[in-house]
Amino acid sequence: LHARYVLQLLSETRRVLKEMPNITHLSTSYSKDITVCGDLHGNLDDLLLIFYKNGLPSEQNRYVFNGDFVDRGKNSMEILIILFAFLLIYPNDLHLNRGNHEDYIMNLRYGFTKEVSKKYKVRFLLLLLNFF
Repeated sequence: LHARYVLQLLSETRRVLKEMPNITHLSTSYSKDITVCGDLHGNLDDLLLIFYKNGLPSEQNRYVFNGDFVDRGKNSMEILIILFAFLLIYPNDLHLNRGNHEDYIMNLRYGFTKEVSKKYKVRFLLLLLNFF
């Protein structure tokens, strides 16, 4: 995805996240299931397999992602783009909890910074990393 569109996605995602409470209370009932996922670590195949087996996020198919979206794998940017897009479409049905790998120092150590710098210009890298 071109950097211009990624920046627009990040800007809109930031706006939505700022409006949300720090703590989200979710409940399950007989009519609504929640799929809880964690530790994708940049592995896009895992995310696609989760969606294949459980369906795409929607009002009827809620998800909680418990952090560690990035680092280690080679597709952290693609995972963020997909998760942020679904968050904007279904802000009440897709929930993103921040993990320890959504931290600047962890990004430097475990590869997300390097991935972003390969895929985008350095100026864009700084804007993206300040997002977290």
